[in-house]
Amino acid sequence: MAGRYDNMEEDKDEGQVEECIDGQGDDGFLDMVDDFDEFEDEEGDVSIVSMGGQNEDDDKFDTVIGALEDIMMDAEFQGMQETFADEHCAAFDDSDENKLVYTDIFKKYTQLVEGYVERRLKEAISDFSMQAFMEMLSAREEEMQSTDVFDMLVSFADFDTFKDIMLSHKHQRHGGSVQLAVNVSQVAIHRDEQEDGEEFPDLNLDITPVPSPKKIAGT
Repeated sequence: MAGRYDNMEEDKDEGQVEECIDGQGDDGFLDMVDDFDEFEDEEGDVSIVSMGGQNEDDDKFDTVIGALEDIMMDAEFQGMQETFADEHCAAFDDSDENKLVYTDIFKKYTQLVEGYVERRLKEAISDFSMQAFMEMLSAREEEMQSTDVFDMLVSFADFDTFKDIMLSHKHQRHGGSVQLAVNVSQVAIHRDEQEDGEEFPDLNLDITPVPSPKKIAGT
């Protein structure tokens, strides 16, 4: 994880943080996936490519990817992310300035995700080795570009996506999101309002704000 943060510098005049990735350091698997993102996916969204049956390494790789998908969709993982956002979203502001504290929080987030994922993978796969998986991932980087699990891993390693999540969570906690309820009903036809003389039923759209579930619950 060190490589991602070694060259984060704070602009003394603007108070902004610049990230210069030099590719050095002992990166975790999120860093590796983030590096793969330089390849463009020309095929669109495609589900994970299975290479099972070709050799033992491919079977092991498919097993790990399947376990990864299960982990990332699990309610416990979602809850862990929400708890982290609850604790840290207040530090984020909706501006172009990226404060130095954002870097520290993002580092904690990626370490939390990597630690959790590695622990769960070891629980699911008895002989799991993160080092071996990283080597398999590196050897299959081009095939991984068009997979859903790759997109999810990239989102965990991307700072802009992380910042958007923090700001969205902050808005929901402190301001609440306003949902709109649209009621559609027919009203009487007014012949003199039709330029061509044909009769068409008008739609009466009644749009009203609906309180968020949290406000309804009194939170």
